[in-house]
Amino acid sequence: MPEAAPALSAPDSAFDLSAIARPLRFVLRSALLILHLAYGLLLAVLVKLDAGNRLPRERMGSHWSRLLMRLMGVELRVRGTPLQGGGVFIANHVSWLDIPLIYACAPTRFVSKSEVRDWPVAGWLAEAAGTFYLRRGKGGARPLLNKLVPHLRAQGSVVIFPEGTTTDGTDVLPFHPRLFCAAIESGQAVQPVALRYSVGSCGGNIAPFVGDDDLVSHVARLLRNRELVAEAVFGSPLDSADRTREELADASRNSIQAALQIA
Repeated sequence: MPEAAPALSAPDSAFDLSAIARPLRFVLRSALLILHLAYGLLLAVLVKLDAGNRLPRERMGSHWSRLLMRLMGVELRVRGTPLQGGGVFIANHVSWLDIPLIYACAPTRFVSKSEVRDWPVAGWLAEAAGTFYLRRGKGGARPLLNKLVPHLRAQGSVVIFPEGTTTDGTDVLPFHPRLFCAAIESGQAVQPVALRYSVGSCGGNIAPFVGDDDLVSHVARLLRNRELVAEAVFGSPLDSADRTREELADASRNSIQAALQIA
């Protein structure tokens, strides 16, 4: 009798399925991302047309960010409770993902470098979200503080990344203290937020957006990845009364390092 054909081994089957699934996942997620960006731009237009500021732009941003994280295959884990009402969130900075990560947890606003305002798509979304802009260089902080303090006194909140740049997440750089004046002058509390990401399903540390990374390539890596865990740890709020900006900066950094278990 003729010999039976050898059965396909389980490892080969798994490899074939994986080889097919990866490009399909990338194509599907890419298409959904384009649609989601279009949805975000539609929301941005609605906010632009809302002359009376009746639309809850912060809550709209939170809603959009939660959908984005799900679309990108990011599992969100939250520890602690975000401040309610006015306050300043202080976070370490790893990636552009930090923004939708925090936004998904709390309806708030962000401080960004002024160049972002002129970026296509990202700048339009940032503008619609009510982002505050910092002009780099000497004297750039005071005009920003003049806008932040009334916002905070009106029970608004804002997120600041005081490292001034992104890292690979293995360390927390010294904090620039000047924007902590916003909390002191408004009398609002500061809440440290520690952000960290798991390695990707491929085993690589794909979340950090550092160095020579460009946004398109970074987004493509995330879209190809099967899943990623992002964790936000909201620490104990710090009273800004009777503290200098340097003391608030050091206390915030120590809290974030402790949460990340960085010595």
